Amino acid sequence: MNITITKPRIVAFEVTRKCQLNCVHCRAAASEEPAKEYLTTEQCKRILLCLAEYNKCVIILTGGEPMEREDIYELIEYGNNIGHRMAVATCGYPINNDSIKKLKASGVLTLSFSLDGSDPTTHDSFRRVTGAFEITLAAIEKARNNDIRFQINTTITRRNIEHIPKIAQLAQKLGAYCFNPFILVPTGRGSGISDEILEPDVYERLLIELMGLKSQNSIDVRITCGPQFRRIMTQKNPEVSSAKNRRKGCMAGGEFAFIGYQGDIQTCGFLDIPAGNLINNDYNFADIWENSAFLNDIRNVLSYQGKCGQCEFVRSCGGCRARAYAMTGNYLASDPICDYQPKSVA
Repeated sequence: MNITITKPRIVAFEVTRKCQLNCVHCRAAASEEPAKEYLTTEQCKRILLCLAEYNKCVIILTGGEPMEREDIYELIEYGNNIGHRMAVATCGYPINNDSIKKLKASGVLTLSFSLDGSDPTTHDSFRRVTGAFEITLAAIEKARNNDIRFQINTTITRRNIEHIPKIAQLAQKLGAYCFNPFILVPTGRGSGISDEILEPDVYERLLIELMGLKSQNSIDVRITCGPQFRRIMTQKNPEVSSAKNRRKGCMAGGEFAFIGYQGDIQTCGFLDIPAGNLINNDYNFADIWENSAFLNDIRNVLSYQGKCGQCEFVRSCGGCRARAYAMTGNYLASDPICDYQPKSVA
């Protein structure tokens, strides 16, 4: 099979695993006293530069809590100066009047905040810090008051699935431009709540509900780690054929890349298999991205197994390779929470 190599247009760059929260679903298992093997400012800049030389991207600085880095504003400004568009995924607690003004001055494109419940009890149960909900709302207010665009992310599990419509409404009320639900991948600390993964039939109904939210609300609704949403959209709206809506359900290894806190390139943050290390290969992003056998294995949908390998939607959906790996140990296996029966095996 001729494998198409797509240059990433979005890259999540994990610049730290330090964080003062203790979230039950954290894929990085971030902590207040993490390992010390972090990239220096110069190493981070060289990574940003090698990316810019390959393809200028939206760079999401993530963690952990990226605002824990003292050089965060310097990295944002540098990334902007070499042609990237710089975003920050923050837990909210470091956002105050001083930091929000520095973020704005550095040229940050957008911020993302997480709300995992529509009330303090549910959200704080995810974050395991009392008051986390109010802290996030206060940070959102500062972003809004300083005219910084922001989106709301929500990790969906059994404990908060009933909150989703209310969280979407809250996101819109708060002024977010996007509501971005994440479907739980049980990796990192998230492996400890694997019993909260949605049942396939519940997941299928959720996707239909999210499609309704997308069509009924003015706020943009995007789904991460839920590639079957692309199938649902195609089934319900087969006439939709714009380039935007032809985008693959899972962009990992294609339009999306992840760079870990030690310089490893991954398909995404949830599939913790390194394709190669940028520090060790002298910052040659193109070489790893285009020649990694692992990445090309992921890109080859004809190698997928089980239902995914037989599914007529495999090219548009692809299933979640990270969830397949987390739950079966095989990243080519079927996505365990998919309820769809391919026509060839129905």
